[in-house]
Amino acid sequence: MGITATKADTLSSQVELTATPHLCLTDAQSQECEMEVTLNWKLDQQQLVCIISDYEAMPRWCSDDLNTQSLSLKIKSGKDIQFVLVSKSTNDTLSGVKVKVTLASNNKVRRRYRNPWSFF
Repeated sequence: MGITATKADTLSSQVELTATPHLCLTDAQSQECEMEVTLNWKLDQQQLVCIISDYEAMPRWCSDDLNTQSLSLKIKSGKDIQFVLVSKSTNDTLSGVKVKVTLASNNKVRRRYRNPWSFF
């Protein structure tokens, strides 16, 4: 199950970029998520692409083969990470996807519905 972002490149073609998984839960102690993310893309016209990200540990990655349509990488972050698919030749943005990092909620204390005092 992944999240999908689609953007029209022209009126007739579509580009699709997906990230699996697209959500990572962290606990209150570590506050960082460590996982392997797989990025997949589908293009109507085969072309060489690059992936850029706001994740500081990942440099710009570019494909050297027209048949390459996925990338797997290990990430460790405490904040959301945005990935952008761009054309290698024109540097035009083709699509983007975000991997969300969320703090898992603690068990909430059940509230008492009855007041501790009573007139009767």
